[in-house]
Amino acid sequence: MNPRPSVHRDRGKIIVIIFMISGILLLHYLTPSPLKYHHVVYRMLFYLPLILGSFWFGLKGALYVSLAVFLLYFPYVIMEWQKFSFRDFSRVIEGALYISIACILGFLTERERARHAAALQAERFAAIGKAVAEIAHDMKTPLMAIGGFSNQIFRKLKPEDPNRKKLETVIQETPRLESMVKEMLDFGRPLTLDRTEADLNDLVEGTVLVTGPVAEEAGVDIKTELDPSLPPLLLDKTRIEQVITNLITNALQASSKGQKVWLRTRSAGRYVELEISDRGSGIKQEDVEKVFEPFYSTRKRGTGLGLPIVKRIVDSHGGEVFLRPNPEAGVTFTVRFPRF
Repeated sequence: MNPRPSVHRDRGKIIVIIFMISGILLLHYLTPSPLKYHHVVYRMLFYLPLILGSFWFGLKGALYVSLAVFLLYFPYVIMEWQKFSFRDFSRVIEGALYISIACILGFLTERERARHAAALQAERFAAIGKAVAEIAHDMKTPLMAIGGFSNQIFRKLKPEDPNRKKLETVIQETPRLESMVKEMLDFGRPLTLDRTEADLNDLVEGTVLVTGPVAEEAGVDIKTELDPSLPPLLLDKTRIEQVITNLITNALQASSKGQKVWLRTRSAGRYVELEISDRGSGIKQEDVEKVFEPFYSTRKRGTGLGLPIVKRIVDSHGGEVFLRPNPEAGVTFTVRFPRF
């Protein structure tokens, strides 16, 4: 089985475009100049490889095709130059139009690809969310029963009973499983927003206050550097607090005792940004694109749904979330919200 079929398909497409450009150029160079109507038709044929290049390879393909046609056709223009006659002027205008159309075609193709990818991702996430919600809903009731009955039996056991330690482990693990089920339900539940005017700095400070005990237990300091000049934003406060909580928790879990987690806010043109930085072990470059995929987790006990939930909430606000490795260590997650 060929491990790289897409590479061979791309090579085949490139060869087709090269042959088309070469054939059209040969028609130009081999057809006598007096047959001007033929050359007009040949110039129109250059749009065929341009359309294929943009369709197959997006903006990059459109620009490469237009550049190749320009460079290879330019010697013919020089050969036929007539001191800027009407024909010369027509060729110059056609060349400028050709490059402009290449840019427009490439841009439209890229935009359509992005829309198609977003639609496919939304459809896939919806299907995954539905399945996850059904599983989580079926798990919820048994877990509540396990937790309740375990506590009842635990209270009746004598301190010296050898089963007491085992039952204590069950009781300790039950809340973790309930938390995982809650996360699964959050991911599967339809997302509706209750957007009101909000101060991002207030949401950050409130969330830091709530997560403070967790950070203290982990031996990690949470530091803030908030821009006081931030404009108000239209946000679902509860959802954004969930985003900040998830990202802080993620940073705390990645950090070692004695390290710091930084939260910074700032204005960035048409956007307001929130950064959460840690100095943990970081994320491998090949895994950067996977962190927002459902069920992908670098932690043994993680569900892999925390960051996908973050992305879903931020996307629904018309914003974006991304991460970058820090030069020293760890990563920085950036959440960007549009101004209104």
